Amino acid sequence: MKLLAVGVDHHSSSPAIREAIAFNESKSAAALESLKTLYPNAEFVILSTCNRVEIYIAADEGTMLPTFEEIAQFLSDFHEVPAANLREHLVKYHDERVIHHLFRVAASLESVVLGEGQILGQVKEAYQIADRNRSIGAILHTLMRETIRVGKKVREATGIDQGKLSVASVAVDLARDVFDTFHDKTVLVIGAGKMGDLTLRHLADLKPGRVVVTNRDLSKAETAAARWNGVAAQFDKLYALLIDADVVVSTTASPTPIVTLEHYQRVQRARRNRLTLILDIAVPRDFDERIGDLDQVLLYHVDDLRERTLANLGRRKKAIDAGEKIIEHETATCTALLRHQRTAGTVLRRLGDYADDIRLREVERLITSCPDLTERQREAIDRFALRLQNQFLHHPRSAVRTAAETHSPEHAHSLLTALKHLFRLD
Repeated sequence: MKLLAVGVDHHSSSPAIREAIAFNESKSAAALESLKTLYPNAEFVILSTCNRVEIYIAADEGTMLPTFEEIAQFLSDFHEVPAANLREHLVKYHDERVIHHLFRVAASLESVVLGEGQILGQVKEAYQIADRNRSIGAILHTLMRETIRVGKKVREATGIDQGKLSVASVAVDLARDVFDTFHDKTVLVIGAGKMGDLTLRHLADLKPGRVVVTNRDLSKAETAAARWNGVAAQFDKLYALLIDADVVVSTTASPTPIVTLEHYQRVQRARRNRLTLILDIAVPRDFDERIGDLDQVLLYHVDDLRERTLANLGRRKKAIDAGEKIIEHETATCTALLRHQRTAGTVLRRLGDYADDIRLREVERLITSCPDLTERQREAIDRFALRLQNQFLHHPRSAVRTAAETHSPEHAHSLLTALKHLFRLD
């Protein structure tokens, strides 16, 4: 069994290089078809994301596997990128290092944002595209299934994907901690710039009862609100809007606070002291910091949210060692699994050949000794002998395949050794 991975990622190349050789689904299908034509006995999967473009290749021993140079030239030709511009950025992995690298990718240990959840879905999609285009065989089927399993295992065992790593997403997580439900809540977003829009994207997951966006430029508020099923409101209505709001997210670029302590005291009296969460993401601050001292008002400034972000990042970094240990163990297990599957396939083919030789010899001897048999009778004897052979071999074959496919390398090794010894398959 031979494995090779060739590609670029955010460590080895610039975004421009990755964009130049990126694959969408149709390009992946075309590339897989070309690769299978060039190397019909090899298996291929293409993983293409904004942070990496990698081709995974597998073949049995004795089968021609494309070289690093050939894959580099293929990428150059397919995307019409000069080879000289591409080659220095390409990274390659061989055999067990391919497994280790792919496991790290699926577990998001190779991601720009440690623990991000998107990459596992992208690995699944790459597997599905390769499967639909019939560019994979037994080796990569097993490797991709194991990769998805290990990616999930690392996340579940380490919690590496827990805790958001952007200020906007941390703000929304904080809202979840404060309120049990959102279907009866009104969310007010002050400011319709990039940060406001990003926060609205995260807020959409909460499915609040009402989203209101206000901005000094009403047209910008209307555009932002339309994207996220909200309503726009004029900025001069801010006092009334604050009275109705249970969650306030403020993201303006105002050089001075837009809400003073005295202003919000009146708002809170009008709200009859109902609980309010204010997430002030603006720099400088939009809300007077003393507002957070009022009863039933929870005020978080951007520095508070950044502290939570850094704490989440710290927890994720602590999970790296635990994730690495899992991956080291799973890489060794997967390598053994793949080797035993290939060995099992070879031994079972030899067993089948051995049984075929005996069956054909004995059927021929029987037919020769009975020259009066009709053609129909001879065919019946052939079918009977083949069914008998398959029934005798069914349990040994099933036992070997099960052991080879269920992470039991020691058991598989014992069975294969016994088969080779009992039937002299060596």
